[in-house]
Order: sequence, then structure tokens, then C-alpha cells
Amino acid sequence: MSASDENSGLGRRGCLGLFLAGLAFVVLIFAGLIYIMTRPQDSEIEAGERAAIEACWKSAQATERSFTEESCREMEKQFLRKFGHQP
Repeated sequence: MSASDENSGLGRRGCLGLFLAGLAFVVLIFAGLIYIMTRPQDSEIEAGERAAIEACWKSAQATERSFTEESCREMEKQFLRKFGHQP
């Protein structure tokens, strides 16, 4: 076995280790995102989002722009999906 064969083997093992570490990192990031997205929402967050929707509708009435109203409707739709009832 020559010196170049040994270096080749070490390089492959190092590459595999780097690949596995990168894969573990990606899995960890996805697991963190899934945890954040699926954790239960408390009443404080719900109240804050409800207040944001109310402020959006006040802003939409003041400006009378259709894209603002569409944004408020989208916020209400997301609230319904997240909490299971209308704001």
C-alpha cells in the first residue's frame, strides 16, 4: 500500500464525515422548524394577532386601498387556520 492510497482513503472518510455532519445539521434545522410551527399557541399570542388584525382594518378604512383590505382578509384567514375560530 503506497502513501497516495492512504491519503485517498482518508480523504474519502473525511468527505463522508462532512456529508454526514451536513445532513445532521439539515435534519436538526427541519426538526426545529417543525417544533416551532406545531407548538400550541397561547392566549397572549392570540390577543396580539387579534390586535394586529384590528389595526389592519382601521388602516384599510383610513386609506381605502384594496390591497390593504386583501392583506387584512389574508391575516384573518391565517388566524382562522391557526386558532380554529374567527378573530
